[in-house]
Amino acid sequence: MIEPTQPVHWVDAGGQQQGPAPLSTVVDQVKAGQLPRSTHVWWQGAENWTAIDRLGLDLGQPVAATASAALMSGMSDQELDDAFIDLVGRSWEMYKETEFATSIDEAMLGGVITALVDCGFVLIDMETASLWAGAAGSHRLRFEEPADHSRVNVSLQHLTPDPAVAKMIGHRASAVIGYGQRVPEFSKVGNAIKQEMQSSFIASPEPGTVTFDADISSGYVYAQIDLLLEIERYVDDHLDVDHDLLRRHVASVIYTMKTFIQARFGGQ
Repeated sequence: MIEPTQPVHWVDAGGQQQGPAPLSTVVDQVKAGQLPRSTHVWWQGAENWTAIDRLGLDLGQPVAATASAALMSGMSDQELDDAFIDLVGRSWEMYKETEFATSIDEAMLGGVITALVDCGFVLIDMETASLWAGAAGSHRLRFEEPADHSRVNVSLQHLTPDPAVAKMIGHRASAVIGYGQRVPEFSKVGNAIKQEMQSSFIASPEPGTVTFDADISSGYVYAQIDLLLEIERYVDDHLDVDHDLLRRHVASVIYTMKTFIQARFGGQ
């Protein structure tokens, strides 16, 4: 009879050869229900692999298969470990993709603020989604030029915060950028603009549409334009912002909106 200390090789539930280890180690695993009683073993000098239950050993009473054992049947410990590690790894990848969607929105917002503040504008107001829009990735900014008190309004909304959508079409944002200044006889001008806007029926302006608006509370008249922006044109995969390109584009819009205001209402 083979001795309990005899080193043997065996085939696990996943069909992988294991060992060598003392026969008693394999027997203990069979008794614990970790290996089936039909597990095949081989040792130095044996002609063939032999099912352990044919060696005349005391394998104890058969262990009833548990639900856990049934669930894991046909899979080795290594296969179970690999599957678990893969699930955790993929979860982190998806988490990072979601975090990137938020981070790229914040980087774009910071880039716009930097473009204007570095040129001397003062940020006088900032509102976020939780305050006014109820949608993630929505921001309203208001800047003032200290020299002449003209103002720049910027509204940004991240249109593709969902990673799956962003993968297909990229990260995009809608933007409304306006230039405003105080004008003579504002009460007449402001009321006329409000009536004009109410009668225009522009529910969702197409990109490039220039409209006028009046802020009764502050006495400013604005020319503003609706745009669609590719955020990845300004923010790369490392969240580095191309500040020069962003400044040039913001400058071109403000210049054009200022031209509209001065052409219609005269300069300050």
